[in-house]
Amino acid sequence: MNKNRIEAFSDGVIAIIVTIMVLELHIPELKENFTNQDVWNNLFQLIPKLLAYLLSFIVVAIFWVNHHSLFDKLPYSNSKLVWYNAFLLFAMSLIPLPTAFLAEHFHLYQASMFYGFVMFLNAFAFLLLRRYVEVKVKLITYNALVHRSNLISTSLYLLSIPLALVSVYLSFIIFVGIPVWYFLPDKYNRKIEMYTNLNSNVHFLRTNIQKALHL
Repeated sequence: MNKNRIEAFSDGVIAIIVTIMVLELHIPELKENFTNQDVWNNLFQLIPKLLAYLLSFIVVAIFWVNHHSLFDKLPYSNSKLVWYNAFLLFAMSLIPLPTAFLAEHFHLYQASMFYGFVMFLNAFAFLLLRRYVEVKVKLITYNALVHRSNLISTSLYLLSIPLALVSVYLSFIIFVGIPVWYFLPDKYNRKIEMYTNLNSNVHFLRTNIQKALHL
């Protein structure tokens, strides 16, 4: 299958996911003889729903941008890649469900656990997709920094599930922190990459010196 068809299908599915999420934002009904206080109370009831929608929208947008960036570099696709991508789309199609549940019951640990599980499933699916194209079939150059970042976010989402039993706010920190991490300046990420490469070079030199001393 042509990779452009995969991208077009993926874009359509993601657009439907965002549409479903926004359709969950129902306007509260006002009674007949409502007051200004009733209006404000109803508006305040929308805040958790708007925040949950905003959070999930940003996450979906990040997945879409990363998906586009990944497929833009691919020279071609194969049947296995189609199924790895299908698994990712399946995981993404579940996002509206925990988003709506979290919006209605943000104080319940079950809602945070459900949201964390679905986000872990998404991160894990994208990790498998990236690992397949970079490591298994080597369609694009392996990027250790990006792969490590994907692995960390997947692990954090998994950690958010049991943390919800301790406090839902610990899970919220992870839910918000991962998108914030994505938007950190590239300058900061380059510093991390330089530091990582420096450590690798030091380890390489140390190993060679030790080998030379034993000759």
